[in-house]
Amino acid sequence: MSVVTLFVESQNSSSERRFVKSITINDLKGRLEPIVGIPSADQQLSILQGTDSQPVCTVPNDAGDRMLGYFPVEDYMVLRVTSTNPSTTSALNFNDDSQVEKYVMDDDEYDRRTDTVRAFKRRHNMGRFADAKSAMSLDEEDEFKDLAATIAVGNRCEVAAVPGVADYARRGTVRFVGKTSFRSGYWVGIEYDEPVGKNDGSVDSVCYFKCLPNHGSFVRPDKVTVGEFPEEDLFGSDLEEM
Repeated sequence: MSVVTLFVESQNSSSERRFVKSITINDLKGRLEPIVGIPSADQQLSILQGTDSQPVCTVPNDAGDRMLGYFPVEDYMVLRVTSTNPSTTSALNFNDDSQVEKYVMDDDEYDRRTDTVRAFKRRHNMGRFADAKSAMSLDEEDEFKDLAATIAVGNRCEVAAVPGVADYARRGTVRFVGKTSFRSGYWVGIEYDEPVGKNDGSVDSVCYFKCLPNHGSFVRPDKVTVGEFPEEDLFGSDLEEM
């Protein structure tokens, strides 16, 4: 059994393949279809010495029953597969990105988002936002303003778990809502029921509220849920006595 190694080329692919010379052209086209993505009925086969050379032979479309070895194929020649169907040719051009529908975001909408590179640079005074005065936009100053308006001092609340900080929800009482000197935007000061906080209501020597050490913390309004959250007894038990 004689085997020939060929470089199979098409509009969207190029690979090295081995074929037995006794394979018929019809069977060859069937094997080529999943490789090049062109239906066997639309394939036009040409044999070349190299990628940039002129075809040595073009396989006639009515030669389906002839064997590959009937044609002048030798190892490492190029088997070029093209499509005879113009609509298929344009549809299969995976290198033409103009055929791909793209999502385009309006610049104003992009500017309003807080999870973009532009927002990151604005927050950290980088690039064209290096001027601190121009970097602090109204959006940053009023960050979480609407959410903060729904939270009042004295509300019972639950603070969502934060990976790396607390792996569980924590309950407490709202003691402060507003802007701070340590970061822009709106913050919520919480007095936790248990010593799971970070301070006593003061940050950088500025007192926003008073509580026991390690019972106070400041979180963004989007991490706070207000409601009927009774104090939990973390050390409680179903047994009355042990």
